[in-house]
Amino acid sequence: MAFEESRLRFNFLEGHWEHLVKYDEEKDYRKLEQSIPGTKGVDFIGISNHDIFFFEVKNYRGHKIASKQKIDELEIIVAQKVRDTLGGIVGGVRNSTNREESWQQHLKFLGDKKKRLNIVLWIEEDSRHRQPREQNIYSQILTQKLKQHLSWLSCKVIVANKANNPIIDKLQVDFLPEH
Repeated sequence: MAFEESRLRFNFLEGHWEHLVKYDEEKDYRKLEQSIPGTKGVDFIGISNHDIFFFEVKNYRGHKIASKQKIDELEIIVAQKVRDTLGGIVGGVRNSTNREESWQQHLKFLGDKKKRLNIVLWIEEDSRHRQPREQNIYSQILTQKLKQHLSWLSCKVIVANKANNPIIDKLQVDFLPEH
């Protein structure tokens, strides 16, 4: 199954993923967003083996200057999206008329301490703005800040991009052409 987000195509390899949802386009999320202004949601949710993954995608390639303020606030924005998505999953279990089974499976995984919750921030930037060492330090700092904001949740935080994809055996990502 493939999803497109922010000029990127995420190809979730067959046989490795279950209950994949492009969350921020789901009918149940839209209902929540209309009920509570300011509600945020992650881009994708999926289950792979014994893990559940929340994906938030940011593609700042070609938009570094305009996105500077967002990059500085990114860890708080992602933490809020994770928080609101958790509430949306619970609401989906209780009220969904179109995706109840997926929400039930997501909630089952979230409630099982043996299952790991992975928060993946997929962030693409122009490579010319950072040297590889500088990019690695930036990713480490962003990971630590996200871990601090999500410490109440007991999750694993992964900051990834096309050049640094720790789940490459289950996910392939390609840039889409600009129009």
